[in-house]
Amino acid sequence: MTIAVRRATGWRRPDAQTLRVLVLLVVVVGIAGATGLPVIADSPLLTTVPMPWWLLAIGYVVTDAFVLNIRVRRETHTLTLSELPLILGLFFAAPAALLVARLVSSIVSSVLTRRSRPLKAVFNLCLGAMEVGVSLALFHLIASGQEVGPVSWAAAYAGALAADWLGAIAVSTAIGIHEGRVDLAATLREAVLNPMPALATTTALITVTCLSASAASAPLLLVFAAMLLLGFRAYATLSERHLNLERLYGFSQAVGSAPETHDVLSTVLLQARDILHAERAVAAFRSPDGSSVTRFRMDAEGRMTTSVDPFDPADEWLATQVYDQRRAVLLPYNSRDADAREWLASRGLLDAVVVPLSRGTGITGSLSVGNRLGALRTFTQDDALLLETMANHCSVALSNGELIGRLRHDALHDSLTGLPNRSDLQRRLTEALADVSAGRASGAAVMILDLDEFKAVNDTLGHHEGDRLLIEVAARLTTAVGDVGTVARLGGDEFAILVPGTSDERRALRLARRVLRALEEPIALEGHEVEVGGSIGIALAGPRACDPAVLLKQADLAMYDAKTSARGLRVYEPELDADSPRRLTLVSELRAALANGDVVVHVQPQAVLATGDVVRVEALVRWEHPELGWVAPDEFVPVAERSGLIGLLTTRVLDASLAACARWRAAGRDIGVAVNLSTRSLQDSDLLHDVERLLRRHGVPADRLTLEVTESSVMADPARAVALLHQVRDLGVRLSLDDFGTGYSSLSYLQRLPVQEVKIDRSFVTGLGPEGENAAIVRAIIDLGRHLGLEVVAEGVEDQGTADVLAAMGCDLVQGWHLARPMPTDDLLAWLAAPRRHGSLRVV
Repeated sequence: MTIAVRRATGWRRPDAQTLRVLVLLVVVVGIAGATGLPVIADSPLLTTVPMPWWLLAIGYVVTDAFVLNIRVRRETHTLTLSELPLILGLFFAAPAALLVARLVSSIVSSVLTRRSRPLKAVFNLCLGAMEVGVSLALFHLIASGQEVGPVSWAAAYAGALAADWLGAIAVSTAIGIHEGRVDLAATLREAVLNPMPALATTTALITVTCLSASAASAPLLLVFAAMLLLGFRAYATLSERHLNLERLYGFSQAVGSAPETHDVLSTVLLQARDILHAERAVAAFRSPDGSSVTRFRMDAEGRMTTSVDPFDPADEWLATQVYDQRRAVLLPYNSRDADAREWLASRGLLDAVVVPLSRGTGITGSLSVGNRLGALRTFTQDDALLLETMANHCSVALSNGELIGRLRHDALHDSLTGLPNRSDLQRRLTEALADVSAGRASGAAVMILDLDEFKAVNDTLGHHEGDRLLIEVAARLTTAVGDVGTVARLGGDEFAILVPGTSDERRALRLARRVLRALEEPIALEGHEVEVGGSIGIALAGPRACDPAVLLKQADLAMYDAKTSARGLRVYEPELDADSPRRLTLVSELRAALANGDVVVHVQPQAVLATGDVVRVEALVRWEHPELGWVAPDEFVPVAERSGLIGLLTTRVLDASLAACARWRAAGRDIGVAVNLSTRSLQDSDLLHDVERLLRRHGVPADRLTLEVTESSVMADPARAVALLHQVRDLGVRLSLDDFGTGYSSLSYLQRLPVQEVKIDRSFVTGLGPEGENAAIVRAIIDLGRHLGLEVVAEGVEDQGTADVLAAMGCDLVQGWHLARPMPTDDLLAWLAAPRRHGSLRVV
């Protein structure tokens, strides 16, 4: 048996490697001559069956054709049954005839396969001579003068196995010359443990024994040999298919773990090249206009290169086959198709397989491998099917990679303007401050820009034009900042600019003024020239870089000062944080109060105006500070929003409100509860999950919970807020639009919100009379609610006269001190149980 090993990296090497191979060839030829020449003139051991050289040559060619290819890492081990003609030649042929037969068969195999380059063909020729020479020397040394029996059998084993092991060492050395290291111990261990040479030698010795006993057994032995070869070939086919499944599984794992498109292509090309034993692999993608082809090539060295080539006539022929007909194209080395031969020649290939790559709904590229390596013959239909399967995996991986890339982009960018969002800005700011802390940068500057009169544009021209305005502002800011910084959209009409690597206040001010000048040019919207200015606050991080959240808060404070003082531009200074001790105290102690349950919920009833029935209460958050006393919600709720505690505060209020609602229901009072949501709550992705979890936890029906939102909170990020409100509404939760009537666009925007009620702002209700401007507004809101099927709640009802006016207008529910002041949740049942009258309202 011989083991022919061919690396997937090919034999065309620099001169230094070629020289080393030539030295190895001299050694191989020297071993062949030293061992074979002393016995080359000897006679055959047995003369009972003549064995001419040509018959042995045929035997070598046939056994070389029935091969078992075993893939070990990137090596192809080709196992043959060449021990059969070798052993027969040792017993029945003259040494010279055996040598001639082996050399002729090597030449014929090289010509028939057309695969071996000159150096490889010479190497195989010398390797065959060495194997024959070693086998002859050991066989004639041990079996000299012996008949067929144990001694000659041992001689045959010694000759065949020694030749097999020396051949493996020679091949391993040749590979090591290319790889730069030789692991002879591992090669010899694999050769010694390989059972196939011993099996083939044993079969050959059985054949020799039968022929020496009776030449008439030759036909039976020929039948047995044919069956053995066919069985060996069948086993080889099954083994190769099993290996292909393993390779395909490994390929799918490797491709699936590649995160980026470039990594996917690199992995696909490398795996396709190795699995199909090819020298090259190429992924080609045709441009949309068809004028060029972008190719990603994996060469024999494992390097991937990229090129953009013009679309040539050879590409046109292949595109017709692959793109138009959507099929695999098999191009064997013996193809008779002139177009196929021309394409192979234009690519410098002997053979190839090309399959389509689909992305989305069409064929956008091709995957090909070329130049089959080693003792393997040319590509087959099975190879084409395997490559098609790999191409399908590649297409899915590329699509997934693009999807992941889009998701990553969407997660870090604003959907309207395409600018980085708050999350991405914080990530970049964290990296910039880390560079400052590590001494890699001198500082960083953060600017927050708030547009002036943006709400007026929304209210007057509509939100579509408002979106167009934001897109134009984003483009102008990006142009003004250029590559010195990053522009981000924080939400609504608020933008941020990060300038890393600087703590120079003058430089930051110059950039800020350039940004403001970029906004001075009017913007054309719906036939109107709209002027939109802005206010910028700047915060600088010096060598002692602060926390990103602190820096953003400082820029925010500076922006508010610039806006309120009409300066338009302000750099943060410590005096802007004059009330910071109290605010910092509130932040830390609010966190502790939330953890300890010191923030409580009071409720204020809402009653049906016509009957006086209390159907719902509004939850009002209360915090009694141990030193400061009662802290107004108007003070600590903004603190919670700015410090990131608003999510926890909202969850605590929801939890306490639904717990109270569950207690009232258990006591026989089916009273609903309304909870206010802040602007930040509508941007919290966990809100929906928290609402669903708390409803389930307390066993309260979803329609007993009403969530109140204001128009301004929705307008901060309309697309996101409206989508979230629809999801909440799908749970069965009621939605109410609070402070209705205070915005110019309230009436036109109401139809887009999935609300069931509107609350008239107390500024229109307090002291309401039957006539006047407020009365007209309230009547219009009530009429609108009736036509849209919405309940209308009036808050701020403080006297019976106001209640009577609202009753005459058809208002549904009222809330205010005339009905009840806010009270602890545990006091509600007692209040409900005590009959009392409030004019025409009777609480039952």
